[in-house]
Amino acid sequence: MSPLKIILTLAVSGLIGYFTNYIAVKMLFRPRTEKHIFGKRVPFTPGVVPKNQPRLAKALGRTVSEQLLTGDDLKQALTSEKTADTVAQKITEALFTDRQISDLTADFAGTENAAALRAFAEEKITSLAVQKLKEADIGALIINEGTAAVKEKVAGSMLAMFVNDELIASLAAPLGEKITAYIDSNADGMIGKAVTEELDRLEASTPADLLAGAGVAPETVRAAASQLFMRAAADAIDPLLASVDIPAMVEARVNAMSVVEVEELVMSVMKHELNAVINLGALIGIVIGLLNLLVQSI
Repeated sequence: MSPLKIILTLAVSGLIGYFTNYIAVKMLFRPRTEKHIFGKRVPFTPGVVPKNQPRLAKALGRTVSEQLLTGDDLKQALTSEKTADTVAQKITEALFTDRQISDLTADFAGTENAAALRAFAEEKITSLAVQKLKEADIGALIINEGTAAVKEKVAGSMLAMFVNDELIASLAAPLGEKITAYIDSNADGMIGKAVTEELDRLEASTPADLLAGAGVAPETVRAAASQLFMRAAADAIDPLLASVDIPAMVEARVNAMSVVEVEELVMSVMKHELNAVINLGALIGIVIGLLNLLVQSI
């Protein structure tokens, strides 16, 4: 047998094996839709993956929940000391920041909402303080306390014969009435100004300033946040996991993907392996061609 015939036989066998596996791999994903000729469905359409996407989604969901990401795995990850330390560190960094409270509020609620919240707080705090001040009845308090103080001052002296309750009340009552009237007329403005100034001071400060003023150190916050997270996670993790259906989530996500996205997903994971299958087809073809030549030569 001539060398040319041997080479051609091996080359043709290798190409046949290569393209056979190439077509087989492509038929996993192509065609992407069902094809018809004269109203009849063409066999092997759509491809294996598009045709069985719901089954693939269900199998992936079951595999992920049972093998890759079990409830115990999630529980262990979410309740680990590393997770608690990470959460505590983030909380500490958020609290011990150099940014002003006004900026943080604007970031969290938006500039307009922050301004509305500030106005609401001013109004409510001022209104409550004025209400409590008026309920205290400072005028009556001055009359009562003043009367008691004067009586105590003159007790045992000759003035006690002339200074009686009626006299003291007649002197203190006008003063109490004037104080009450003054409070009624000016309390809103004075207290409102004080509240505004205090809120301005508060907004200009930082969370770090407030915590430092209270004697709270970052290490204290970090330790407390870590312990709080661990207790909260221990109490909440089981109900949380019970409410999360991982297989259904994975299945729904895969079913929602287009055929192109599914193909890209599979290829991103198995491209090297599928190319190896195609190349293996060429190798098997060459081996079969070689065996064929050996049989013919016998």
